[in-house]
Amino acid sequence: MSTTRLNQIAVVGMLAALILLSACGTPRPSLSSGSVSACYRAIPTARAAVHEPRATLIGVHRVPADRVKSQLSPEAQTTLAVDDDASVCAVAFKGTFAPGQVDMAPPTQQGRYALVLVTSKHLHLVASVVLNQLPHSLGKRTI
Repeated sequence: MSTTRLNQIAVVGMLAALILLSACGTPRPSLSSGSVSACYRAIPTARAAVHEPRATLIGVHRVPADRVKSQLSPEAQTTLAVDDDASVCAVAFKGTFAPGQVDMAPPTQQGRYALVLVTSKHLHLVASVVLNQLPHSLGKRTI
């Protein structure tokens, strides 16, 4: 592969990363640890679970697994246990979601928001839900 081609690929990759990061909000000095990148890495997995092309990312949050574990299905709890993950990434999208448009959400759910949970270590889809209103804290672009 030529040097020019490699440079073009590097520039495209850097632009894609910049666009992805700007879609998630601005970095905050207090979030300089490696924990931030874990949930930014979960965005592609979460986006792949949402089959509404006009859906927009509105929030990414790192949540302790213990805080949501009891509300998850036995399959999702097993996924967390196998991944040995202490936290999950909650990724919120806004759009118009018809029944069946969000992987792992109950098949009859429809609404304006999709909340997708992804393990932070191995980036496995754990659970999803479609809602008409998000809790206020999930609409902010923070981790």
